[in-house]
Amino acid sequence: MYCKVVFDVPLDRDFDYAVPVALADKIMPGVRVTAPFGRVLTGGMVVSVSEVCTAPEGIKLKEIASVVDKRPLFGSDLFPLMRFMKANWGGPIGQILFALVPPQPYFKLENPPSSVHIAVQTPSFKLTSSQENALKTIRSFAAYEFHPVLLNGPAYTGKTETVLRLAGEVLAGYGQALITVPDIAAARQFIAEAEARFGTENVYCWHSRMLLSKKKKYFSAVSNGVPCVVISTRSGALLPFKNLRLAAVLDEGDEHYKQEENKPYYHLRDLLMFRAQMHGAVLLFSSQTPSMEMLKWVEEGKILQLPFTQPVPGHHFNPQIKITNKKGERSKYLSDFLLAQLAENLNRKETALLILNRRGYSNAYYCLNCGSYAKCKKCGAILARENTPEHGDRLICKKCGHAESLQQECPLCHNLIFKSRGGGTQKIVTELAKFFPKARLLRLDSDTLKTKSGQGFEALGALKSGQADIIVGTRLASGALRGAKVTLAAVLDAELELDGPDFRASEKYGQMLFDLRGHLSGLADGRLIIQAADKEAYDYAPLLAGDYSAAAETELALRESFLYPPFVRLIKVLIKAKETDLLHAETARIKRMAAPLALDTLGPVWCAKKTDTLKKQYLLFKTDDRRWLDLLAKLDSWTPAKKVTLKIAADPYDFY
Repeated sequence: MYCKVVFDVPLDRDFDYAVPVALADKIMPGVRVTAPFGRVLTGGMVVSVSEVCTAPEGIKLKEIASVVDKRPLFGSDLFPLMRFMKANWGGPIGQILFALVPPQPYFKLENPPSSVHIAVQTPSFKLTSSQENALKTIRSFAAYEFHPVLLNGPAYTGKTETVLRLAGEVLAGYGQALITVPDIAAARQFIAEAEARFGTENVYCWHSRMLLSKKKKYFSAVSNGVPCVVISTRSGALLPFKNLRLAAVLDEGDEHYKQEENKPYYHLRDLLMFRAQMHGAVLLFSSQTPSMEMLKWVEEGKILQLPFTQPVPGHHFNPQIKITNKKGERSKYLSDFLLAQLAENLNRKETALLILNRRGYSNAYYCLNCGSYAKCKKCGAILARENTPEHGDRLICKKCGHAESLQQECPLCHNLIFKSRGGGTQKIVTELAKFFPKARLLRLDSDTLKTKSGQGFEALGALKSGQADIIVGTRLASGALRGAKVTLAAVLDAELELDGPDFRASEKYGQMLFDLRGHLSGLADGRLIIQAADKEAYDYAPLLAGDYSAAAETELALRESFLYPPFVRLIKVLIKAKETDLLHAETARIKRMAAPLALDTLGPVWCAKKTDTLKKQYLLFKTDDRRWLDLLAKLDSWTPAKKVTLKIAADPYDFY
């Protein structure tokens, strides 16, 4: 008897092994084993079993050493899910499988509990007609049939309450439900509400910073089909559900739902469409600011859209929205109007949130007179200043690769004096301390969330309790406002949000503004301040009117005219090498190979930092639905030149 085994290594292939007679009845696809791999015993997974040896003649196969699992930890959808992820985002099959089933010895199946106590607490308040209609529609779906639905409407119209009620019905019927939120900050805020409603024993919180002991417990329970409601970040979509009846994605348009940092890469939206279909489950997307991809699916009839229009009682206010200059008489980062509003908030003992999507310091080049950034003359993105031995001191566009000299003229005020800007969240906190020395100032960004005892989690608690005076955060802070006691929100740099090297920049900016508007609409005195050097760079009329559909319509028209998703497919190839000549040669080779399957190729765009030991640049390929899987497969199987490494990202969100 023989089997094929894969390992958690960046090699896209399986390996042949002989099966000892003593282990023959234990070997099956999906179980983990230990086997000699190189000079050591390594954990692997069986992908197929055969009575016939398929290895080349004359090769003596090594034997499987031991079997870890009594049965596969994942369900029957393990290998279809692996193939789906590989086809859509690429990557070695071993790394994909071990993202779904953790390597031994960390996880083993425990025996499921003999009995489960379920008591769902449902609030007694009256539902709106939108909520009633959504519940009636979804309850009418046939059991074990796949139904994708978008719950779309402004904040405080009851979308999340609808999701929770449906999850409660699934739990009461001894099924499994998954509710995903964009990030750990949102998960920590949401879990208490879920536990109060469904009971602490029936709610599992899943994210990357959980204790290993809890991960083991929850993974085993989900794999055994224990009834539960899982509150998770995107990684919860990879859990081995046995009886998934409902999956819900809150704030669907959030960029955090794309996994691009570590392999395997995937987007939660597409992944859950596949998994819910495999399980015959209802799939809900809830958002007041749906992504352009989601709205295109609605237009094509792939998703049923259920509108939420009536506000829940007590939340029907329109926040005050003010657009000001980026700098004032007293500060080059804070307008005089914003400083006055912050002082008023401090007198009222209310919390303010300031958002600047930059953590530390930046090399953006800006006008000393009006604060406008130097922009690329080819594509309009912000130019970044960089000094390299090869090219010297210059300005470079991270979006299209165009380079310019340091001699710039401001397009707004025609000033000729520019300077590199260095104002991130840390700098803003320092600036605020000068004006409000007695105020309690906290930062909320990825740096301060790195440790459990860090200032970021203190800021999260302060958002909920209102015990901080001013919180300065990146865009992720706007996603942690559920239940927060924030009456004043300010976006400190509109140009920074709009002019990054990302075609989704205006979409993300609009989503953030509408999310902030939505939170403040629940307050009688909610105020939103936007600091912008160029007040015409973005159409604020839909924001003032609270009409996201109008903003989305404009965005979709621009995407179609410039041929960007959702009207084409994108694949980004990041090339890294120590030698510049080798980097350019390999980039040219990849560009020639991909040309027959690409509609257009952008780049190469230089993207290395000063501290990087490797030189880096990327290519961006545009293609259509018919050819993009073929192009991705070709790139995924590409063997780069020696001393060159590649990172291939389908549907990329990271352009830095």
